Amino acid sequence: MPIKITTQFETGELDLSGCCENLKCEEKTALKEFWRFMLNNKSTPWKEVESDPVAAIDTSSDKKENNPDESIEVYEGCTYGQTVEDKLKKDGKVGKQDKIVPTEYETLRLDDSFGEAFWSVIREDNPDVLFLRFLRARKWDLERAKKMGAAAVKWRIHDNVEEIIWYGESKNEASLMAKGVSFVHGADRLGHPIIWSPSSSHHQRDQPFGSMKRYLIWMMETSRQLLRKPIEKVCLIMDLTGHSNSNMDWPFVKMFVKILESYYPECLALCIVYNGPWWFSGVYKMIAPLLDPVVAAKIQFAKNVDGLKQFIDEDQILTSRGGKNVYEFKYVPPTVDENAAMADLVGRKKAVAKWREAKNEVERLTEKWIVANNDDSELEQQRLDSIKEYVKASVDLDKYTRARHMYHRIGALKNEVLDWSELQKAK
Repeated sequence: MPIKITTQFETGELDLSGCCENLKCEEKTALKEFWRFMLNNKSTPWKEVESDPVAAIDTSSDKKENNPDESIEVYEGCTYGQTVEDKLKKDGKVGKQDKIVPTEYETLRLDDSFGEAFWSVIREDNPDVLFLRFLRARKWDLERAKKMGAAAVKWRIHDNVEEIIWYGESKNEASLMAKGVSFVHGADRLGHPIIWSPSSSHHQRDQPFGSMKRYLIWMMETSRQLLRKPIEKVCLIMDLTGHSNSNMDWPFVKMFVKILESYYPECLALCIVYNGPWWFSGVYKMIAPLLDPVVAAKIQFAKNVDGLKQFIDEDQILTSRGGKNVYEFKYVPPTVDENAAMADLVGRKKAVAKWREAKNEVERLTEKWIVANNDDSELEQQRLDSIKEYVKASVDLDKYTRARHMYHRIGALKNEVLDWSELQKAK
């Protein structure tokens, strides 16, 4: 049974049970069988692979919305429905003909096979880490885990996640980026990156639902880049300071829970509900039935900074919330030249070739590993080394297939090294 969330923070020891390179014999066998499922179906059209109906794609939000007047200012010069790129052009910070992100987008998938689709899901992750997320989320029930993984693949294609990654912030709602409805900064005591989500900055009426959905997926994918072994999850602070009924957005809450549980399983280490108003306990009773019991167990409540200190050191808590971390969110927008590599078709072609070569080697060694005895340490090490090479090739490919984001711009993510220290120094 996994260690309780609070116990981990009391002991300072990260619970790695069921995680990559920390598996019991039966868990390793389950991982092998998950790989066998993926490799046996790699030539099957992705639409034909059986998937979990519980994680089925919700298309109710895909309908056309009745938008208000798009000239309405919703936040400090940002108008309703205005993208980051549109605002930069309107403000004269980008030429009218300039593109923040080159338009030569094309999927990495060669065809509609399940194998091609699954590798597009993995991106820079260690594939074992991703597969184990599905297995843990389904409590090691192999059949349910396989169907959950297949559902996640179908959802990513349906919602064009690759394209969202490609264009990044340029097509995000400008007001969402400027307000900082969520942002990453610092880490909790166990090393999980902290996502701060101040609810008082969010109003359902300020943007179309589709824009909110796109922003959420972009945030999820960006947060994946900020995880470093052995850290596989994030700490989410639902900051309810100044929260009122006008900040409640039930369609978004339902969408967030659905996407988190079905398509990004085992990514949440801890959710701290901070400084909630007296009436929020009643709201939580309405939300609780939507949550998987495993996710619900990760929710903690903190009324003040002392509650936060149970999980986060004082130098990682923002001064605005009673801590000693001087960082204040300020959105730094993109520049025209920062994504020049994405227009380098020759460089991209070479990077894709290296990525495919590394991917094929992982598959080759994994096929041997599946049928080998668990005590074949030499083969296991060769396979782990091939995964490291795959991750390196994926990171090298990233600059050709992903728009740079705010965490590159502010210097928190440099050459794949995550470092908040410069941002946390007294000004």
